[in-house]
Amino acid sequence: MKDFGPIVPIVTPCSPAGEPDLDGLQAVCREMLAAGVQGIFVAGSTGRGPWFSRADRLRICQAAAQQVQGIVPLVAGVSGSGLPDMLENARAMADAGAQIAVATVPGYFKYNAREIETIYQEFADASPLPVMVYDIPEFTNTKLDDGMVLRLARHGNILAFKDSSADFERFKELLAALEQHPGFLLFQGKENLLFDSLRLGASGFIVSLIHLAPATFIGLYRATRMGDLERAAAIQAGIDQVITLVRESIEQRPESSTLFHMLNYAVRQRGVCDNLLLPQDDAPPEWLIHNAKMAVDLCIRAGSAADHL
Repeated sequence: MKDFGPIVPIVTPCSPAGEPDLDGLQAVCREMLAAGVQGIFVAGSTGRGPWFSRADRLRICQAAAQQVQGIVPLVAGVSGSGLPDMLENARAMADAGAQIAVATVPGYFKYNAREIETIYQEFADASPLPVMVYDIPEFTNTKLDDGMVLRLARHGNILAFKDSSADFERFKELLAALEQHPGFLLFQGKENLLFDSLRLGASGFIVSLIHLAPATFIGLYRATRMGDLERAAAIQAGIDQVITLVRESIEQRPESSTLFHMLNYAVRQRGVCDNLLLPQDDAPPEWLIHNAKMAVDLCIRAGSAADHL
């Protein structure tokens, strides 16, 4: 499997009125580039891409492109309600400086596996950008099967697959099957599976919680690639504690804004940007801010504790 490295699904800083804060976005990009990410991903779930208008997503992409300036690839979410919308998004993002288009299964309607594969094939045929297929069943209410992924991997304009299904057995099967496609990229999208996925040969990862403490997640990637598996396993054990706390918070408060409150606390605490929240996001309960602080502290400790091994 081709190595690539961590890609950050970048958050979208906002003004109190909900307008994209492009200076804040570029500050977050600078922090992540300094930490050592190998790709910037705009307008994904973590960046609340589906919320913003196409015009705003283009501004976000252009601002990131100005900051990245060829240092690492710029990846852009282009998901839409149907194939025409996806293609319009891909063309617009290409014009705005993106180099890879990330597409989920279209929303709203239900599709069978053959229909989904047809959509992806036709999208890849017409996309001006190489495509990363993104499987995130919790949002799309469907899970891509192994055979479809392998067939899509043979398409000349599909170069990567991001797996956020949390199905590690499926991930291992894909790793083995994709050995016949050495140039293809397979990314893990779940924080609890990073060490095991990297150890077995995943190309990298794309996870939201990297915003809690970027150095910790980059440290996990580097330790695994250097063969320091004891250190990498120790970092993963610390990250697992963070995941438990985040999951408990989301179970107690299932609104999507729960995660954004936690990420907002982290970036504000580091002084990277002022605000990730949108006007409709309810004020966080006191316990959530407490959990956010604990999550950041645990994540930082996960990276530093491994230094003493």
